[in-house]
This record gives sequence, C-alpha cells and structure tokens, in this order.
Amino acid sequence: MKDFVIEEGRLTEKERRKLGILDAIRRGGEISRADISKITDLNIVTISNYVSKYIKQKVVFETGLDISTGGRRPELLKLNREYGYSIGIDLGSPHLTIDSSIVGVLMDLSGKIIVRETIKKEKESFEKLTSKVVDLTESLIKESGVTSSDVKGIGVGIWGVIDRYRGMVRYAVEDEQIVSYTTMLDTLENTFGAPTLIEHDATLAAFGERWSGIGAGSTAANLIFLCSDSSCGLVIKGDLYYGATKSAGELNLNPPHPGEEPGPQNCWASYDYGCCLRSRGIDLGIPARVNAHLEENPDDKTLITEIVGGNKENICFSVVIEAAEKGDELAKKVLEEAGEYLGVKIAFLINLFNPEVVVIGRGIEKAGDVFFSAVRKSVRKWAYEESVKIIKILPTSLGDDVVAAGAAGLVIQNLFAKV
Repeated sequence: MKDFVIEEGRLTEKERRKLGILDAIRRGGEISRADISKITDLNIVTISNYVSKYIKQKVVFETGLDISTGGRRPELLKLNREYGYSIGIDLGSPHLTIDSSIVGVLMDLSGKIIVRETIKKEKESFEKLTSKVVDLTESLIKESGVTSSDVKGIGVGIWGVIDRYRGMVRYAVEDEQIVSYTTMLDTLENTFGAPTLIEHDATLAAFGERWSGIGAGSTAANLIFLCSDSSCGLVIKGDLYYGATKSAGELNLNPPHPGEEPGPQNCWASYDYGCCLRSRGIDLGIPARVNAHLEENPDDKTLITEIVGGNKENICFSVVIEAAEKGDELAKKVLEEAGEYLGVKIAFLINLFNPEVVVIGRGIEKAGDVFFSAVRKSVRKWAYEESVKIIKILPTSLGDDVVAAGAAGLVIQNLFAKV
C-alpha cells in the first residue's frame, strides 16, 4: 500500500517550492511568472526553471500574453486541468441519521468537481462498506469518461481516532467500535492502480475549505473546521495541524468504561447532561430533544408532528429545520439551545487557538439563521474579547461535499509536491 499523505513537517524545501508555484497557478487561473514571484516570494529565475519543466511535462501550458506595464509583455501560464484527476471519498459520519450518505467526487487538477455521487449509508460491516466504496469509485470514473490511468490518486475521509501504526480507527463516543481500514485502502489501490491515502474527516474538511472553498475560509491562515460537535480540523499558519501521533482534533474526553470507576457515571450516562465535553451526535441531539419535550408535554401543538404525520419515529434533523423555517416555536427553541451549547465549545477553541475563521459543517450548518445567531451570541458570551473581536463563524461553503473535496484536493497537493 502506497500511503502518500503529506504530513506536517515532512515536505522538503524543494517540494514546498513546487507546491507553492503550482498552487499559485491553480488559484490564479491565468497568471504571469512575475505574479507567481510576488505570491511565493521566489525569484523569477527559480520560477522559470520550474515552469519550463512543467511545460515539458504538460502539467502547465502558456496561454498567451498579458497586458504590459512597460517593457516586454509577460506570458501567461495556466494549469492543464486534464493532466490528471483525483477522487475523494467521504465515508460519512458514524452517527447514522435518515439522510446519512457516503459522498464521492472526481476532481480535475484545478480543484473543480467534475462528477459527484452519493450512496445512502447504512449500518453494515466494514467489508460491505468497502465494497460500496469500490462501486462508487467505479461509477465516478465511468460517469466522468476518464480512464483509471487518468486517476492520479484516491483520498478517503474517515471518522474517529486514527492509529496509523496499526491501520486502525476508533470511534470514541458511543460504543467505541474499532475497525481496520488497511483492507479498504489495499482494495482501492489494487483495483484502480492509483496511490491511496486516508485521513481524518475533520482534517480533510478543513483542507477542503482552504483548497476548494470560497470566502474567508479559503484565505484564512488560522482556521478551525467543526464537524458538528464531535471533532475539528485545524489549520495553523496555513498548514494542517496533525499532532504528535497525527490524531489531533477530537473534541471529546475519553469517558471511563462502566465498572472502571466507582460510583455513578454522572454526565457520561447520556447525552442529556448539559456538558460540552462529550458529543451529542452529528445532529447535536436535536431530534432527541424534541422527542423528550413532546413526551413531557404531550398536549403541545407543533408543526413538527404535523410534518411527520404524527409518527414521532420520523422526527429527524431536517424535519426540525423545516418546522423552524415555517415559524414553529418548539423547533426554533430547540435549535437555539443547540446553538448555545455548540457556542460554548467554539468559544473554548477560540480562546485556545485564536483563529480568524471557524467553519461549521457535517450537515449541522443547515440549521439556519436561528441556530447561527445562537452560536454567535454564545461565543460572544464565553470567549475572551481579545480573541473574539476578529472571529468569523461561517457555514461551510462546500456543503456535503467538503470532506470528499478535501480528500481529492489533498491527493492533488501530493501530486503538486511530487511532480
């Protein structure tokens, strides 16, 4: 298995130069050598040497002449989008909801998504999940019209705490399921003949927002991406932060197992405890909160029960959002409470890391204005003024594609550094 993840601190100076030059061309669309020099702080001679090689390799081509500001008109450079493609797969959250999906994208060298597909996620063995991912990858290649040889790499986003030494991942919130991901990577690599990497979904989401996103998240040097309330991806001084064992970003304590500690389990017993140190789930426990309210107040009138035709088992996150958009008071109240809760967690992270931007994703961003207003109000309440005065708290600009786009983008970054 050729796991070619670019890890923090592992890039050589030469690889950083390659990455800087090619990413400047990618972001610029059409750009001159002089403008690349301004962006990368490399001299024109160095840039010209690299660019000459890229033109011979057909990674870059010249498109014409720019307007002169005096002297010779500069030649413009453009990335050859068809030089190769990457595939990104988001295995989805382990918290299964009605609309949980596995997302796959095929991306060209510029970061543009050419094809996107989804498969409904179900509770099943990792072996069956692997088979679905292979089928999804085959479908992406077929629909795009490219060949397997055109695919330069495949990236996979997975939940939980990754143990790269053993090739295992542990999801540490509910039943602590532990699975091996090496078979999936080997199967993908052997089937499609492309190098394959795996990375934490929150880390990929942070990278995706920087690589393919728009707005403040794409330019922030210090950014936190929250996958709901369970984990986060960190960009510090423009680079992904992985931690000493490459497992940074978990937002939950590791709770004591029953029987290991004397006395009651206190706040670890359930989601309904008011503590921000353990995840409430990918939906922030919003449907569960609605059901608890309706059990305690069976006579309350709410659009939520009307939408589900009286069947409370069908109350889900999207139903609560729909009711809130129609003005339902219970739905708005529950979304506000969830926003206040998440705001406390965000305030702690802002105080700790002092980022310019916090991006919220993994579906919870669909909760809308009521939710985000409550998040921002809670952050202002709990974060220190020195850290919060510049912060921007935004929904992901890539929606459900953010993890898959990050996985595909990381493959291309690897390619840029190695080409």
